[in-house]
Amino acid sequence: MKKIWILFLIFLFITCPVLGCTVTKNKPITHPDGTIEYDFSKQSQTKASKILYKFVLKELNKTPKEAQDFANITPKTVSAFETDLNGDGKKEIIGVVFSTYYWGTAGYSLFILEEKGNTYQNITYCLNFEPLNKFYVLNNKTYSYRDISFSGSSAYNFKNLTAKFDKSNYKNIEQIKLFEENLKNFSRYDVSEITGIKE
Repeated sequence: MKKIWILFLIFLFITCPVLGCTVTKNKPITHPDGTIEYDFSKQSQTKASKILYKFVLKELNKTPKEAQDFANITPKTVSAFETDLNGDGKKEIIGVVFSTYYWGTAGYSLFILEEKGNTYQNITYCLNFEPLNKFYVLNNKTYSYRDISFSGSSAYNFKNLTAKFDKSNYKNIEQIKLFEENLKNFSRYDVSEITGIKE
């Protein structure tokens, strides 16, 4: 019996990477109230990370080599998980790409991918997350999608933020206000000082 068990474990070890089984390091913690706690700096699921990596390559319109040369984006720089946010039986992908291209003073861009037909769509708007902090999928729902709780960059003192679904995207009002303010400041800047071209 012991030999059979050992052979079974060896079989799983060999076939899981080939079949694309979900491999999780340091599994997410499910709290008694139903809240799911993630730690992107220590955790990932192989299948979810592959989906997010392919999505980013398509979004950037780059090959794996080009993405690595462009902003050091590789499969190892992606951390993602599967979770059903809206109870429809299909799992959404939540993740972060540890690359300077997706990082700013407000934190890293947070991806939440929802399957639409044969493709995925990012259903976040202006959500920036500090992945060294914990990330939570809450039991509360808005328009049938579970709310999420996270912390943004300490540069803006973004702590304990909540993002809710608004029928099309996950949004956080504080981050959107900051984003819009930055756009206003940028629009006041005279770009011709750099380009030398007057409108």
